Amino acid sequence: MFIIKPIKAEEATGELKLIYKKIQKTLGFVPPHFELFATIDAKSLMDFIEYNLYFKNHSNIDEDLLPYLRLCIAQKECRKYCISFNTKMLQEMGVDKAILGDICSNISKLPFDVKQKLLLSKVIDAIYNADKFSRDDLEELYSVGFSDKDFYELLGYGTNFMAKSKMIEVYLK
Repeated sequence: MFIIKPIKAEEATGELKLIYKKIQKTLGFVPPHFELFATIDAKSLMDFIEYNLYFKNHSNIDEDLLPYLRLCIAQKECRKYCISFNTKMLQEMGVDKAILGDICSNISKLPFDVKQKLLLSKVIDAIYNADKFSRDDLEELYSVGFSDKDFYELLGYGTNFMAKSKMIEVYLK
C-alpha cells in the first residue's frame, strides 16, 4: 500500500508498541497511515494523536464533526486514501452513503445542530475561499456562541489535515 514498509502493530517493540497499544485502545484498531507515520517519526504520530484527542473533549466543537471535515477536504483535494478511510469510518457510524458521495454539498443534511453545521461550512469556506472570508463570517459564528479560538482551532485542524493527507498520498503506491 505504501512505498516504504511501515512497522505493523504486531511487529512493534518498545515505545512504538506502547504507542500502538494506546491507539488500539482508543480506536479499536491501528490505521495503516498511523503505522506509516510511526515508522517515519513516532513523536510526530504522538503529537498528531494528542491533537486529535484534544477535540474529543472540546467544549464547543462536536468531535463527530471531524470525520465530515476530513472527508470534505479529501474529496476537494482528491485524496483517494483519505476519501476511502473517512467514508468507511462514517458509514460505520451509520451515515447514509448518498450523503457521503459529495459531503460538502450535503452539510445541511448532516446529523448536527445548526450551530455545528454553520461552523463546518465557515471552515470549509475559509479554506477554499480565504479571499472572501470576512468579519461578517466571524460575526455569524459569534452569534451562535463560537469564539475566535473555536474557529481558529477547527480551521487549524482542517489545514493540518490537508498537509497530512498530502503526505499520505506521497507515500502511496
